[in-house]
Amino acid sequence: MNVEDFLEKASGAGVPPMSGGRLVARRLGSTHEMCDLLLSLVLSEQKTCTYSLVELLEEEGGLLEPGDRIVFLDADMHPRCVVELDDCEQLAFDEVNERHTAGEGPAARDVKVWRKIHAAYWGKWLKSRGQEFHEQVPVMWQSFRLLYPRPDSPKEA
Repeated sequence: MNVEDFLEKASGAGVPPMSGGRLVARRLGSTHEMCDLLLSLVLSEQKTCTYSLVELLEEEGGLLEPGDRIVFLDADMHPRCVVELDDCEQLAFDEVNERHTAGEGPAARDVKVWRKIHAAYWGKWLKSRGQEFHEQVPVMWQSFRLLYPRPDSPKEA
């Protein structure tokens, strides 16, 4: 199913139309396994925020804002869920605190753990571009709410 068909299905399930804002589709994680894990946390509402390097968002069309929606894709690039951003904040990597990590997946809610995971992940990405990771690298924290599918919706056969 493509993103357009998925959004039509979400609309049929009662998801209200967007009242402005942007719609983007993206994958979570860099591997199939990580993508599957992160999606399962979003779908069960154990993960209610995500993070991006500001540089990457700017390359992909600009920073996101509250009211924007994200269609998260699975590892095979098929749409799996729709979320709506309810809060966003641009800050330096070393300014991420407990308020920001509270909506992270359970294993990464501790700020020290979060920093270790993301420093390695973004460090690898920056290195591939001839850049070095540093504690002041600008990141965007994005808090969201799951719109579709809801955890209590009937499962498809």
